[in-house]
Amino acid sequence: DAPFTRLDLAALARDVVGAHAEIAAAKDVDLGAERLEPLAVDGDAVALATLLENLVDNAVRYTPSGGHVDVSVESREGAPALVVRDDGPGIPPSERTQVFQRFARGSHADAPGSGLGLAIVRRIAERHGATVELADGPGGRGLEAVVRFAR
Repeated sequence: DAPFTRLDLAALARDVVGAHAEIAAAKDVDLGAERLEPLAVDGDAVALATLLENLVDNAVRYTPSGGHVDVSVESREGAPALVVRDDGPGIPPSERTQVFQRFARGSHADAPGSGLGLAIVRRIAERHGATVELADGPGGRGLEAVVRFAR
């Protein structure tokens, strides 16, 4: 494991959004960085990029053409958080715990994938003392994934 360094979460979010822009555009999914507060955490830059790439990749993959994926860096209850929101099919509340298990895929998993993405996200988050929560997206549609770091 790489040593932790001070990381700018907004810069990380911009990099990951930029790296996925072409894939999202090809799918006609509007991918953007919504709110980027100047927040920093101590972490492994490569691992946190992988964490956010997995969340963005899932959101773009499952959001239908014409949909939206927004990445933000915001303060949640006084703690820095990476948030990925989409207006895709979402994950039913009853499945939100099991999708973090290796090879688990939700009942709406009609896009290709290994089912490892969220297991990797959780493992990286735990290494950084962060939690991962899945909730309904804006207006009850889609999914909101929140990675909240310690204060």
